[in-house]
Formats: sequence, structure tokens, C-alpha cells
Amino acid sequence: MLNFGVSVATVPTHTTDISVTTSANSPVRVAVRIRPIEANIPGELCSRAEQTPCIEATGNSIVLLPTHVDNDCSQHGGIVGGTRTEFHHSFGSAVSQQEVFDSAVAPLLATFASGQNVAIMAYGQTGSGKTYTMGMGMSSVSGSDESSGIIPRVLEWVFTQAPSKVTIELAELYNGKVNALTAGNQHAATAADALSLLQTGLRRRQTAATNANAMSSRSHAVFTVTVLWPGQRKATKLRFADLAGSERLADTQAEGKRLAEAKAINKSLLTLGRVVAALASATPTFVPYRDDPLTFLLKDVIGGDAQTLLLACVAGNEASRAETASTLAFAKRALAVKRHKPSGMLAGRLGSAAEEAKRRIAAEAEAEKLRNMVKQLQATVELLQLQIAASSQTVNAGTSAISEQANDAATYTRDQITVNAGTSAISEQTNDASTCFYGNTKPRKLVRKVCAPASAQSAGADIDKSVGCIKPQVLVRKIRARASAQSADTDTGKTAACIKPLKLVRKVRVPAKHDSKGSLQAKIRSILLI
Repeated sequence: MLNFGVSVATVPTHTTDISVTTSANSPVRVAVRIRPIEANIPGELCSRAEQTPCIEATGNSIVLLPTHVDNDCSQHGGIVGGTRTEFHHSFGSAVSQQEVFDSAVAPLLATFASGQNVAIMAYGQTGSGKTYTMGMGMSSVSGSDESSGIIPRVLEWVFTQAPSKVTIELAELYNGKVNALTAGNQHAATAADALSLLQTGLRRRQTAATNANAMSSRSHAVFTVTVLWPGQRKATKLRFADLAGSERLADTQAEGKRLAEAKAINKSLLTLGRVVAALASATPTFVPYRDDPLTFLLKDVIGGDAQTLLLACVAGNEASRAETASTLAFAKRALAVKRHKPSGMLAGRLGSAAEEAKRRIAAEAEAEKLRNMVKQLQATVELLQLQIAASSQTVNAGTSAISEQANDAATYTRDQITVNAGTSAISEQTNDASTCFYGNTKPRKLVRKVCAPASAQSAGADIDKSVGCIKPQVLVRKIRARASAQSADTDTGKTAACIKPLKLVRKVRVPAKHDSKGSLQAKIRSILLI
């Protein structure tokens, strides 16, 4: 059982339950709070009407009272009174901070504890009590229990639920720029730690005195509490947005820096009104979240999955009638904000966009696949190049070896040719020597030389023996006799028969000049053996 401090069933009698309920299609609950009319309003915008109320709360309804046509403030609005508007909650000027928390905020904490994001946003003119109600002023952060705003009370409740982890972050939107007032997400172990970090950040927030408010917030502040509950994997966010108040420049008479701040504030609030109007449209339409940094920052607060509470704060005096009526109109449009389901043309567009996104994803996947293939091919090419380079080195080495072998073979061939040439020269010299040996021999000695080898032949050769035993003169006669017995057609025979023995020997010797030793012996022996 979650402890909210005060049971919702004990809500004071100034509020009554109405038929407006929170559902998945109605994500925004709206509460209107009227600031007490004080005796002294900074700047004294309209002294005659500052004590006259222009609005009152009745149950959960807000009634804009009829205009006093005779007062000097009719120029600030001139809105016909008597308009009655019902909201989820309405708080008169006598309602305390604790009652606002118990009635409007406590029910959202159960939703927050269940794991759903929750947002609380304060909207209204400058000086209407937004910062005080939210608890972003120094007095409402560290003040007494009575003056403590929503944020300190929520932080105390969070740490009573034993969360697993809590981080906080404070940022402001000043002149269209987002400034961090804390160093990112700060871990908080206790509610006191969280409040201390919040106070440190709030000291850096842009504030200044104007004709409408002695301590006017000049920036939109967003305070985010992120909680991880036990047993849950996803953290849940509780976001508080304290919006700077709209200003009528004719009343505040802002100049210089204050004028630039007022223009930036009014521009962002105007865009916020357009966003709410688009979300409240009966048919789906374009929501201009990106038209201003504020609406883009609050996109998940007013149009996302968060359960949102809009606190519309009004001054309530006749001098602020125009701004009060404008704030009520904004709050009424917020009641109609819905989470539209895609249908019709919008569904078709969303479907086309989804299909286009799928095609792009598929194309990107295919492109990535092709890029990977190209990388693999490049790696293969590089590997092949390395292999080719290695092969080229091997081929070059083989070519060098073959060249060396060819050179060695050519050298060997040249040497062999030289050897052969030398051998031929030696043979020729030997033949010449042989020729000289037989050619220069006298006839009788020649016969003896011929006969001498014959004597050295084996004993089985009768002819050789007989030749070896014949005297030279007898041998010559034998030669002549044999030659005479030859056929008349044999030139050699005729010549040998007619020639004297000594001349015959000379004829035998003459061819020896042109033949080798072996050939000469063969011829002589052939003659002897005829």
C-alpha cells in the first residue's frame, strides 16, 4: 500500500469528483489554481481594480465573473463574464499546498510507481504562483511544511518507497538555448541530497524583477527525477516543468534585456499553444514540436506516453482578466488532448513511411553486404598480389640459375670446340709426322720398314712370314711379278709391271705424303698380298 501522506478519500470539500476521467486516449489532467489577491501587487497595474476578483472556483469548475464595464481595466480584456468551465481540479485562493498535492498529485504517484512516466507542468501568466506551487522557488524548496511545493513533497515520497536508484537533473531554456543547471544526472541517496542538488541548481536560474513580478522567472525550468524501482529493468521518469509566465509588454514596459527575454518567452508559449491545439484536434494533424526548443523538449510530456498534469495558475484579479481568460482557454484545449490512432490518410502516410523505412533498411543492409564483399575481394586481391610477387621472385631466381647454367654450357661448348680443334690439330700434326716418316724414307729402307712389322705378326699368318723373310730386291720383283699378272684393265697393275723396282718403291712412297700411316701400310700390304 503506497503511502501518499493524505488519503485521496479525505480530499477537502472544495473539490468534487466529476465524470472526466483519465484514460489511454485522455493523457492530460488539468487543474486550475487561483492565486490569493494581495494588498500590494508589484507595479500597481491597475490600482482601482487590483482588489476586485474576476474569477472564482466552484467545485471542479471555474467561473469567469462578469466584467465591470466602469473600471479602468476593461481595456485589458473586455471579456464577457459568466463563462463556466469544468476541469479535473479547481483550487481557490484559500487552498493550501498540501491540499493541492493530495488532490491532484498523489493519484499520479501510483501510476509512477507502476512504471509509467509522469509529468507535471505549470502554465500561466507571470506572477500567478507557478514557481511557488511547483516548489522551484527557494522559499518553497526549503520552507516549512506548509509552504513546501510539489517537488519537495514528491521527493520525500519517492525515498519512502525504497527505490533502487534515484538520479536528478535540472535544466533551463533561456532565450532559446538549453542550459544545464546541474552537472548531468546526479545520484541522490536521500531526499535531503536531492533537495540540496535542486537548490544548488536553482541558484543558477535566470530571474529578474519586472513591473509585474519582483522575482520573475526569465527562463523555462525542467526538473527530471529518474527512478529505478525494485524488480523493474527500465527506469521511470517524473518530469516537472515550470514555465516562465507570459507578459503583456504594454504592462511590464520591459526594455533591453528584459524585452528580449519576454519575446523569447511569449514565442515559446505561443508555439506550445499551437502544439496543444494540434493534439486536441478532432482529426490527426501535424504537430509542430520542432518549431521551438520548448515544445521539442516537452514532446514526451504533452504528447508522449507520460501521464501529465497541467497546473493552470491565474492571478484572479480584475487587472489580469485578459491573461486569466487566455490561460483558461489554454487549459480548456489541454482537456481535449488525445493520443490519436493512425487512420485514413494519416495511416496511409505512416504506412508508406514505414514501408519506405523498411526499404531503406533493406537497401542499407544490402549495401553493407556488398561493402563486406568488396572488402573480402580486396583482401583476396592483396593476397594474390603477394603470391604473384613471391612467384616472380622465384621465377627470377630460376631464370638466373638457368642463365648461369646456359653460360656454363656455352663455356663448356667453347672449351670442347677448343679441345676438338686442338685434337684435330694434333691429328693433323701426327699425320704430317707420319707422312714425313714414310715420305722421307729411302726405297730400300721403306721396304725394310714394311717388312719389319710383318715379321712381328702372329705365326699363323703365312703371308706375313713370307713377306718378313723376303729380301728387299726379291720383294720388289714379287711386286712386279704380281703386277704383271693383273688384268690389263687395272691401271695399278700396268704401272707396277712396267716400272723398275726402285721406281716402284718410289711410287709407293709418293702417296704416303697424303695419307696417314695406317693407310700407307694398308696399301703396301695390299700390293704384297695380291
